[in-house]
Amino acid sequence: MLKNPLPFILLFVVSITLFSCGEKASDEIYSGKLEELIVGTIVLEKDNDTKYIYDLRTVPGEEDWVILPISLPGNKGTVLKFYNLNSGKKFQEIKIPSEGPESLKGGMGAFNLVLNSNEILVVVRANEVGLYDSLGNLSQNWDILLDVPSARDEYVQLEGRKGLLFKDGDWVQIGQNPSNLFKNLNPKTSETRSEFPLDFKNWLVQMNLKTKEVRHSDFEIPGEYGSFQNDMTSTYLMGAFDSDRKEYFLGWPYSDSIYKLSSLKLLEKFKPKGSDLFKYFPSEEKRNGRFMSWDLPKESSAHIFLLYDPINNLFVRASKINESGEAETKFERTKHYVLSFYSSDWEAIGEYFFDFGGALDLENWFLTGGRLFINKPEQPNEDQYEFYKIDLSKVKK
Repeated sequence: MLKNPLPFILLFVVSITLFSCGEKASDEIYSGKLEELIVGTIVLEKDNDTKYIYDLRTVPGEEDWVILPISLPGNKGTVLKFYNLNSGKKFQEIKIPSEGPESLKGGMGAFNLVLNSNEILVVVRANEVGLYDSLGNLSQNWDILLDVPSARDEYVQLEGRKGLLFKDGDWVQIGQNPSNLFKNLNPKTSETRSEFPLDFKNWLVQMNLKTKEVRHSDFEIPGEYGSFQNDMTSTYLMGAFDSDRKEYFLGWPYSDSIYKLSSLKLLEKFKPKGSDLFKYFPSEEKRNGRFMSWDLPKESSAHIFLLYDPINNLFVRASKINESGEAETKFERTKHYVLSFYSSDWEAIGEYFFDFGGALDLENWFLTGGRLFINKPEQPNEDQYEFYKIDLSKVKK
Protein backbone atom coordinates (compact mmCIF):
# COMPACT_ATOMS: atom_id res chain seq x y z
CA MET A 1 0.00 0.00 0.00
CA LEU A 2 1.25 3.49 -0.79
CA LYS A 3 2.15 5.46 2.32
CA ASN A 4 0.98 8.72 0.75
CA PRO A 5 -1.34 8.18 -2.26
CA LEU A 6 -1.86 11.91 -2.87
CA PRO A 7 1.04 12.45 -5.35
CA PHE A 8 -0.05 9.41 -7.33
CA ILE A 9 -3.65 10.65 -7.45
CA LEU A 10 -2.50 14.11 -8.55
CA LEU A 11 -0.28 12.63 -11.25
CA PHE A 12 -3.17 10.45 -12.42
CA VAL A 13 -5.55 13.42 -12.55
CA VAL A 14 -3.01 15.56 -14.42
CA SER A 15 -2.39 12.74 -16.92
CA ILE A 16 -6.09 12.27 -17.57
CA THR A 17 -6.54 16.03 -17.95
CA LEU A 18 -3.70 16.35 -20.43
CA PHE A 19 -4.92 13.36 -22.40
CA SER A 20 -8.46 14.70 -22.51
CA CYS A 21 -7.33 18.16 -23.56
CA GLY A 22 -5.11 16.66 -26.24
CA GLU A 23 -7.99 14.62 -27.66
CA LYS A 24 -10.26 17.64 -27.60
CA ALA A 25 -7.66 19.83 -29.29
CA SER A 26 -7.19 17.32 -32.09
CA ASP A 27 -10.91 17.42 -32.83
CA GLU A 28 -11.36 21.17 -32.63
CA ILE A 29 -11.81 23.32 -35.70
CA TYR A 30 -9.89 26.56 -35.74
CA SER A 31 -12.18 29.60 -35.57
CA GLY A 32 -10.81 32.91 -36.76
CA LYS A 33 -11.44 36.10 -38.71
CA LEU A 34 -10.92 36.49 -42.44
CA GLU A 35 -8.57 39.42 -41.74
CA GLU A 36 -5.98 36.84 -40.68
CA LEU A 37 -5.71 35.60 -44.27
CA ILE A 38 -6.04 38.86 -46.24
CA VAL A 39 -2.70 40.00 -47.61
CA GLY A 40 -3.75 42.80 -49.92
CA THR A 41 -6.15 44.19 -52.48
CA ILE A 42 -6.36 44.07 -56.24
CA VAL A 43 -8.25 46.48 -58.46
CA LEU A 44 -9.61 45.68 -61.93
CA GLU A 45 -10.12 48.68 -64.18
CA LYS A 46 -13.36 48.85 -66.14
CA ASP A 47 -13.45 50.09 -69.71
CA ASN A 48 -16.32 52.00 -71.30
CA ASP A 49 -18.39 48.95 -72.24
CA THR A 50 -17.93 47.08 -68.95
CA LYS A 51 -20.83 47.88 -66.66
CA TYR A 52 -20.61 44.83 -64.43
CA ILE A 53 -17.93 42.50 -63.14
CA TYR A 54 -19.36 39.00 -62.86
CA ASP A 55 -18.56 35.32 -63.38
CA LEU A 56 -14.78 35.70 -63.57
CA ARG A 57 -12.70 32.82 -64.93
CA THR A 58 -9.09 31.74 -64.49
CA VAL A 59 -6.64 30.24 -66.97
CA PRO A 60 -4.79 26.98 -66.20
CA GLY A 61 -1.07 27.67 -65.84
CA GLU A 62 -1.50 31.47 -65.74
CA GLU A 63 -1.58 32.51 -62.08
CA ASP A 64 -1.76 36.24 -62.77
CA TRP A 65 -4.58 36.23 -65.30
CA VAL A 66 -8.33 36.46 -64.90
CA ILE A 67 -11.01 36.59 -67.60
CA LEU A 68 -14.25 38.54 -67.63
CA PRO A 69 -16.96 37.39 -70.09
CA ILE A 70 -19.20 40.17 -71.42
CA SER A 71 -22.29 39.54 -73.53
CA LEU A 72 -22.47 41.64 -76.67
CA PRO A 73 -25.61 43.72 -77.30
CA GLY A 74 -28.32 42.01 -79.30
CA ASN A 75 -27.10 38.51 -78.34
CA LYS A 76 -24.37 38.76 -80.97
CA GLY A 77 -21.83 36.83 -78.93
CA THR A 78 -19.43 37.13 -76.04
CA VAL A 79 -16.24 39.11 -75.51
CA LEU A 80 -13.67 37.54 -73.21
CA LYS A 81 -11.59 40.25 -71.54
CA PHE A 82 -8.20 39.19 -70.16
CA TYR A 83 -6.85 41.07 -67.14
CA ASN A 84 -3.45 41.02 -65.48
CA LEU A 85 -3.91 40.78 -61.71
CA ASN A 86 -0.70 42.67 -60.96
CA SER A 87 -1.63 45.76 -62.95
CA GLY A 88 -5.42 45.38 -62.93
CA LYS A 89 -5.45 46.30 -66.59
CA LYS A 90 -7.02 44.54 -69.55
CA PHE A 91 -4.43 43.30 -72.02
CA GLN A 92 -6.43 41.20 -74.51
CA GLU A 93 -9.93 40.63 -75.86
CA ILE A 94 -11.33 37.63 -77.73
CA LYS A 95 -14.72 37.80 -79.40
CA ILE A 96 -16.75 34.60 -79.69
CA PRO A 97 -19.59 35.26 -82.19
CA SER A 98 -23.06 33.75 -81.93
CA GLU A 99 -23.91 34.49 -85.58
CA GLY A 100 -22.07 34.53 -88.87
CA PRO A 101 -19.63 32.08 -90.50
CA GLU A 102 -17.50 31.63 -87.35
CA SER A 103 -20.42 30.84 -85.07
CA LEU A 104 -21.85 27.55 -83.87
CA LYS A 105 -25.43 26.47 -84.51
CA GLY A 106 -27.63 27.84 -81.75
CA GLY A 107 -24.74 29.96 -80.51
CA MET A 108 -26.94 32.07 -78.25
CA GLY A 109 -26.55 31.04 -74.64
CA ALA A 110 -23.11 29.53 -75.25
CA PHE A 111 -20.81 28.52 -72.40
CA ASN A 112 -17.14 29.41 -72.69
CA LEU A 113 -14.24 27.55 -71.10
CA VAL A 114 -10.78 29.08 -71.52
CA LEU A 115 -8.24 26.24 -71.80
CA ASN A 116 -5.19 28.44 -72.38
CA SER A 117 -4.27 31.77 -74.00
CA ASN A 118 -5.06 30.46 -77.49
CA GLU A 119 -7.88 27.92 -76.96
CA ILE A 120 -11.44 28.60 -75.88
CA LEU A 121 -13.92 25.76 -75.75
CA VAL A 122 -17.56 26.69 -76.39
CA VAL A 123 -20.56 24.50 -75.59
CA VAL A 124 -24.08 25.22 -76.87
CA ARG A 125 -27.24 23.29 -76.15
CA ALA A 126 -27.78 22.76 -79.88
CA ASN A 127 -25.56 19.65 -79.63
CA GLU A 128 -22.42 21.39 -80.79
CA VAL A 129 -19.02 22.09 -79.23
CA GLY A 130 -16.44 24.40 -80.78
CA LEU A 131 -12.81 25.34 -80.25
CA TYR A 132 -11.79 28.97 -80.92
CA ASP A 133 -8.35 30.55 -81.14
CA SER A 134 -7.16 33.88 -79.74
CA LEU A 135 -8.46 35.72 -82.83
CA GLY A 136 -11.97 34.36 -82.39
CA ASN A 137 -11.66 31.93 -85.31
CA LEU A 138 -13.45 28.60 -85.11
CA SER A 139 -10.64 26.07 -85.50
CA GLN A 140 -12.56 22.86 -84.73
CA ASN A 141 -16.06 21.77 -83.91
CA TRP A 142 -17.87 18.61 -82.85
CA ASP A 143 -21.50 17.54 -83.27
CA ILE A 144 -22.36 15.71 -80.06
CA LEU A 145 -25.90 14.71 -79.10
CA LEU A 146 -26.28 15.87 -75.51
CA ASP A 147 -29.94 14.85 -75.34
CA VAL A 148 -30.92 17.73 -73.04
CA PRO A 149 -34.74 18.06 -72.83
CA SER A 150 -36.04 21.19 -74.56
CA ALA A 151 -39.83 20.71 -74.54
CA ARG A 152 -41.71 23.36 -72.55
CA ASP A 153 -42.95 21.01 -69.82
CA GLU A 154 -39.59 19.33 -69.24
CA TYR A 155 -37.12 22.05 -70.22
CA VAL A 156 -33.62 21.70 -68.74
CA GLN A 157 -31.05 24.49 -68.82
CA LEU A 158 -27.35 23.95 -69.25
CA GLU A 159 -25.38 25.47 -66.38
CA GLY A 160 -21.69 26.34 -66.62
CA ARG A 161 -20.96 28.50 -63.58
CA LYS A 162 -19.56 27.61 -60.15
CA GLY A 163 -17.23 24.87 -61.33
CA LEU A 164 -19.84 22.82 -63.19
CA LEU A 165 -18.06 23.32 -66.54
CA PHE A 166 -14.56 21.86 -66.84
CA LYS A 167 -12.41 19.70 -69.11
CA ASP A 168 -10.35 16.65 -68.12
CA GLY A 169 -8.56 14.92 -70.97
CA ASP A 170 -11.08 14.28 -73.74
CA TRP A 171 -14.04 14.67 -71.39
CA VAL A 172 -15.98 17.91 -70.98
CA GLN A 173 -18.56 18.33 -68.21
CA ILE A 174 -21.39 20.83 -67.85
CA GLY A 175 -24.29 21.09 -65.41
CA GLN A 176 -27.99 20.61 -66.06
CA ASN A 177 -30.51 22.74 -64.20
CA PRO A 178 -34.11 21.44 -64.24
CA SER A 179 -35.77 24.50 -62.67
CA ASN A 180 -38.54 25.30 -65.14
CA LEU A 181 -39.72 28.91 -65.15
CA PHE A 182 -42.34 28.41 -67.82
CA LYS A 183 -44.03 25.16 -66.91
CA ASN A 184 -46.65 26.92 -64.80
CA LEU A 185 -46.94 30.15 -66.78
CA ASN A 186 -50.24 31.95 -66.11
CA PRO A 187 -51.31 33.30 -69.54
CA LYS A 188 -53.63 35.90 -67.96
CA THR A 189 -51.15 37.51 -65.59
CA SER A 190 -47.89 36.43 -67.29
CA GLU A 191 -46.69 35.34 -63.86
CA THR A 192 -44.47 32.29 -63.68
CA ARG A 193 -43.85 29.74 -61.01
CA SER A 194 -40.67 27.73 -61.16
CA GLU A 195 -40.31 24.15 -60.05
CA PHE A 196 -38.10 21.16 -60.64
CA PRO A 197 -39.04 17.47 -60.59
CA LEU A 198 -38.02 15.87 -57.31
CA ASP A 199 -37.03 12.67 -59.13
CA PHE A 200 -34.61 14.46 -61.51
CA LYS A 201 -31.24 12.67 -61.70
CA ASN A 202 -29.30 14.14 -64.64
CA TRP A 203 -27.68 17.03 -62.77
CA LEU A 204 -24.46 16.70 -64.78
CA VAL A 205 -23.59 15.59 -68.31
CA GLN A 206 -20.19 14.71 -69.75
CA MET A 207 -19.19 14.40 -73.41
CA ASN A 208 -16.09 12.85 -74.94
CA LEU A 209 -14.61 14.98 -77.73
CA LYS A 210 -12.77 12.00 -79.20
CA THR A 211 -15.42 9.28 -79.17
CA LYS A 212 -18.55 11.54 -78.90
CA GLU A 213 -19.76 9.35 -76.04
CA VAL A 214 -22.20 11.10 -73.70
CA ARG A 215 -22.96 10.12 -70.12
CA HIS A 216 -25.38 11.62 -67.59
CA SER A 217 -25.39 11.51 -63.82
CA ASP A 218 -27.94 9.28 -62.10
CA PHE A 219 -28.50 10.50 -58.55
CA GLU A 220 -31.24 12.38 -56.76
CA ILE A 221 -31.28 15.45 -54.58
CA PRO A 222 -30.46 15.27 -50.86
CA GLY A 223 -33.33 13.83 -48.88
CA GLU A 224 -34.19 17.09 -47.11
CA TYR A 225 -34.40 19.06 -50.37
CA GLY A 226 -38.07 18.52 -51.18
CA SER A 227 -39.13 21.77 -49.51
CA PHE A 228 -37.12 23.72 -52.10
CA GLN A 229 -38.94 22.38 -55.16
CA ASN A 230 -40.41 25.80 -56.03
CA ASP A 231 -37.26 27.77 -55.28
CA MET A 232 -35.45 28.70 -58.50
CA THR A 233 -32.21 29.36 -56.62
CA SER A 234 -32.04 25.91 -55.03
CA THR A 235 -30.74 24.25 -58.20
CA TYR A 236 -27.75 26.57 -58.67
CA LEU A 237 -25.30 23.83 -57.75
CA MET A 238 -21.53 24.19 -57.37
CA GLY A 239 -18.60 21.84 -57.82
CA ALA A 240 -14.86 21.38 -57.50
CA PHE A 241 -12.65 18.96 -59.45
CA ASP A 242 -9.62 17.40 -57.78
CA SER A 243 -7.47 16.71 -60.84
CA ASP A 244 -4.83 14.80 -58.87
CA ARG A 245 -7.27 12.17 -57.60
CA LYS A 246 -9.72 12.49 -60.52
CA GLU A 247 -12.61 13.07 -58.14
CA TYR A 248 -15.38 15.62 -58.42
CA PHE A 249 -17.29 17.08 -55.48
CA LEU A 250 -20.77 18.52 -55.94
CA GLY A 251 -22.40 20.89 -53.46
CA TRP A 252 -25.97 22.09 -52.95
CA PRO A 253 -26.80 25.65 -51.86
CA TYR A 254 -29.33 24.64 -49.19
CA SER A 255 -27.84 21.41 -47.86
CA ASP A 256 -24.67 20.49 -46.00
CA SER A 257 -24.37 17.39 -48.20
CA ILE A 258 -21.38 16.91 -50.49
CA TYR A 259 -21.52 14.30 -53.29
CA LYS A 260 -18.25 12.61 -54.19
CA LEU A 261 -18.20 11.51 -57.85
CA SER A 262 -15.92 9.74 -60.27
CA SER A 263 -16.88 9.68 -63.98
CA LEU A 264 -20.34 10.86 -62.81
CA LYS A 265 -20.74 7.78 -60.60
CA LEU A 266 -21.83 8.65 -57.08
CA LEU A 267 -19.23 7.20 -54.71
CA GLU A 268 -20.28 8.77 -51.45
CA LYS A 269 -22.55 11.31 -49.78
CA PHE A 270 -21.25 13.05 -46.66
CA LYS A 271 -21.65 16.15 -44.55
CA PRO A 272 -18.30 17.67 -43.60
CA LYS A 273 -17.79 18.59 -39.99
CA GLY A 274 -18.22 22.20 -39.01
CA SER A 275 -19.99 24.57 -36.69
CA ASP A 276 -23.72 24.08 -36.47
CA LEU A 277 -24.40 27.48 -37.99
CA PHE A 278 -26.68 26.90 -40.92
CA LYS A 279 -30.44 27.06 -41.19
CA TYR A 280 -32.12 26.67 -44.57
CA PHE A 281 -35.36 28.21 -45.78
CA PRO A 282 -36.59 28.67 -49.38
CA SER A 283 -36.04 31.97 -51.15
CA GLU A 284 -39.01 34.30 -51.34
CA GLU A 285 -40.31 35.78 -54.57
CA LYS A 286 -40.36 39.56 -54.29
CA ARG A 287 -41.94 41.78 -56.91
CA ASN A 288 -40.77 45.32 -57.56
CA GLY A 289 -42.94 46.73 -60.32
CA ARG A 290 -42.37 44.57 -63.39
CA PHE A 291 -39.35 42.84 -61.87
CA MET A 292 -39.22 39.72 -59.76
CA SER A 293 -36.35 38.74 -57.50
CA TRP A 294 -35.62 35.78 -55.27
CA ASP A 295 -34.44 36.76 -51.80
CA LEU A 296 -33.52 34.59 -48.86
CA PRO A 297 -35.23 35.28 -45.54
CA LYS A 298 -32.73 37.15 -43.42
CA GLU A 299 -32.34 34.24 -40.97
CA SER A 300 -31.63 31.75 -43.78
CA SER A 301 -28.26 30.28 -44.80
CA ALA A 302 -26.86 29.35 -48.20
CA HIS A 303 -23.66 27.81 -49.53
CA ILE A 304 -22.21 30.05 -52.23
CA PHE A 305 -19.19 28.36 -53.81
CA LEU A 306 -16.96 25.31 -53.53
CA LEU A 307 -13.34 25.38 -54.72
CA TYR A 308 -10.27 23.16 -54.65
CA ASP A 309 -6.78 24.63 -54.30
CA PRO A 310 -4.19 22.17 -55.68
CA ILE A 311 -1.25 24.26 -54.43
CA ASN A 312 -2.25 24.10 -50.77
CA ASN A 313 -4.26 20.87 -51.16
CA LEU A 314 -7.37 22.44 -49.65
CA PHE A 315 -11.09 22.56 -50.28
CA VAL A 316 -12.86 25.80 -49.42
CA ARG A 317 -16.59 26.36 -49.15
CA ALA A 318 -18.04 29.85 -48.77
CA SER A 319 -21.37 30.14 -46.97
CA LYS A 320 -23.75 32.84 -45.94
CA ILE A 321 -24.85 32.30 -42.35
CA ASN A 322 -27.62 34.90 -42.09
CA GLU A 323 -28.33 38.63 -42.09
CA SER A 324 -28.83 40.94 -39.16
CA GLY A 325 -30.54 44.30 -38.79
CA GLU A 326 -34.12 45.51 -38.96
CA ALA A 327 -34.00 47.06 -42.43
CA GLU A 328 -36.52 45.81 -44.98
CA THR A 329 -33.99 44.96 -47.69
CA LYS A 330 -30.81 42.91 -47.64
CA PHE A 331 -28.88 45.87 -49.07
CA GLU A 332 -29.34 47.70 -45.77
CA ARG A 333 -28.63 44.73 -43.52
CA THR A 334 -25.33 43.15 -42.47
CA LYS A 335 -24.53 39.86 -44.18
CA HIS A 336 -22.61 37.28 -42.14
CA TYR A 337 -20.33 34.79 -43.94
CA VAL A 338 -17.85 32.03 -43.23
CA LEU A 339 -15.07 30.43 -45.27
CA SER A 340 -14.73 26.77 -44.26
CA PHE A 341 -11.49 24.95 -45.09
CA TYR A 342 -10.99 21.19 -45.42
CA SER A 343 -8.11 18.88 -46.19
CA SER A 344 -8.03 16.77 -49.36
CA ASP A 345 -9.77 14.05 -47.30
CA TRP A 346 -12.42 16.54 -46.13
CA GLU A 347 -11.18 16.78 -42.59
CA ALA A 348 -12.30 20.11 -41.17
CA ILE A 349 -9.38 22.54 -40.66
CA GLY A 350 -10.72 25.98 -39.93
CA GLU A 351 -13.52 28.48 -40.21
CA TYR A 352 -12.89 32.16 -40.93
CA PHE A 353 -15.75 34.58 -40.38
CA PHE A 354 -16.45 37.95 -41.99
CA ASP A 355 -19.27 40.45 -42.45
CA PHE A 356 -20.45 42.55 -45.38
CA GLY A 357 -22.17 45.70 -44.21
CA GLY A 358 -22.32 47.37 -47.60
CA ALA A 359 -24.77 47.14 -50.46
CA LEU A 360 -23.09 44.13 -52.09
CA ASP A 361 -23.32 40.44 -51.35
CA LEU A 362 -20.42 38.08 -51.81
CA GLU A 363 -20.94 38.04 -55.58
CA ASN A 364 -17.51 37.53 -57.20
CA TRP A 365 -14.72 35.09 -56.47
CA PHE A 366 -11.92 33.18 -58.13
CA LEU A 367 -8.93 31.13 -57.05
CA THR A 368 -5.52 31.07 -58.72
CA GLY A 369 -1.96 30.41 -57.61
CA GLY A 370 -2.92 29.46 -54.05
CA ARG A 371 -4.75 32.76 -53.61
CA LEU A 372 -8.47 33.32 -53.23
CA PHE A 373 -10.00 36.60 -54.37
CA ILE A 374 -13.43 37.81 -53.21
CA ASN A 375 -15.13 41.13 -53.89
CA LYS A 376 -15.12 43.89 -51.32
CA PRO A 377 -18.52 44.85 -49.88
CA GLU A 378 -18.15 48.44 -51.09
CA GLN A 379 -17.06 49.60 -54.56
CA PRO A 380 -16.47 53.35 -54.22
CA ASN A 381 -15.23 53.92 -57.77
CA GLU A 382 -17.58 53.09 -60.63
CA ASP A 383 -14.60 52.72 -62.99
CA GLN A 384 -12.93 50.05 -60.86
CA TYR A 385 -13.77 46.85 -59.02
CA GLU A 386 -11.86 45.84 -55.89
CA PHE A 387 -11.08 42.42 -54.45
CA TYR A 388 -9.56 41.13 -51.24
CA LYS A 389 -6.48 38.98 -51.85
CA ILE A 390 -6.50 35.95 -49.51
CA ASP A 391 -3.37 33.81 -49.03
CA LEU A 392 -4.49 30.21 -48.49
CA SER A 393 -1.05 29.14 -47.29
CA LYS A 394 -1.87 31.07 -44.09
CA VAL A 395 -4.82 28.78 -43.26
CA LYS A 396 -3.99 27.17 -39.90
CA LYS A 397 -3.79 23.39 -40.24
